[in-house]
Amino acid sequence: MARMLENLLKESETWGWAVGQADLAQVRRDATRLKWAEVPTRRGGPALNTLRPVGRTEAEPNSLSARYGKGAQPLHTDGAHLRHPPDIVVLACETTSTTPTRLWSTNRYGRFIGGLPEFVHHGVFLITSGNDSFFATAIEGGHLRYDPGCMIPCDARARQSVQFFAEREAKEYQWCEPAQVLLIDNRRVLHARASAAHEPDREIQRLTFHLNREAS
Repeated sequence: MARMLENLLKESETWGWAVGQADLAQVRRDATRLKWAEVPTRRGGPALNTLRPVGRTEAEPNSLSARYGKGAQPLHTDGAHLRHPPDIVVLACETTSTTPTRLWSTNRYGRFIGGLPEFVHHGVFLITSGNDSFFATAIEGGHLRYDPGCMIPCDARARQSVQFFAEREAKEYQWCEPAQVLLIDNRRVLHARASAAHEPDREIQRLTFHLNREAS
């Protein structure tokens, strides 16, 4: 049975994230059994990515690294530029890292984030996604979508939302042990990398998934 990933998903109901110990092969095996679909966050790219600190000039166009380089990134959800962003992000580190992953959960605002300020629900953003750009709010159907790298605020409420998310105090997850995996509910948790300027060889693997809604 796909117990490891299933248990992490259950644990994540409290804060929006959970930590376990596994390798990516096990994560993928469990996801296959649970009928989770891997979601590439870049067109034509893989769902599995190795994340490394890179300078602005080396980074993929329109990525957060292209704007912030090896410095601290702002809180965001992954795949915010997609019509249907991933439900789950799994980060894995084979060794250890002195650069923490920052996490902020909407749990204090209620399970379905209905308690977030009204401007977060109603502020309109232009989502820049090449030929498929579109308009959206940061909250849709009880789900969170936010990335200041690809979301341009179009009204005062959206600008308030940008300020609101920039001021959130995040928890820091420390990669202190090898073979750790961090499961993040991408629809109610913002995450980011702290500054990695001191750790240029840092490597984190990332997998992104859509859940099997029929099983939930």
